[in-house]
Amino acid sequence: MKKTIFWVLLAVLFGSLLGKATFDKYEDVKLDTVISYNDKMYALKYGTYKSFDDMKKALKNIERYIYIKTNDDINVYLAIAEKEVNIKKIKKIYDNKKINTSIEKVNIDNDEFIQNVNEYEKLLDATEESSSLIIIENQILSCYEKLVVNDEE
Repeated sequence: MKKTIFWVLLAVLFGSLLGKATFDKYEDVKLDTVISYNDKMYALKYGTYKSFDDMKKALKNIERYIYIKTNDDINVYLAIAEKEVNIKKIKKIYDNKKINTSIEKVNIDNDEFIQNVNEYEKLLDATEESSSLIIIENQILSCYEKLVVNDEE
């Protein structure tokens, strides 16, 4: 009986020492972010306005848009995409409708929204049809309102 207790205690002691040695190795390990999202996205800018009234008057014929208020101005966007090639597809649609737009990079600091846009990008990559592109962009803008605008409130 004494021999068994001795061997059990010896096994527990060696197990503890080996466990401590193993975990001590990982204390100094530098951890890096596994997933990193690019927060710079392309946006299709419609215009900049000084007041909400001016913006609403100018957007009577625009079905779906988002706006970002800065210190002095209100910037209106019709589309957001991660890849420049996809935002150019959308711009071409609005150019054909004689709606003047410009492409600019915007900084979006919401990982969940960026992750959703990454998924929508697959759909944008796969189609050239105007109506499908507009439907996808409307979904992206809805997602923006839900995840970014409502998150800020």
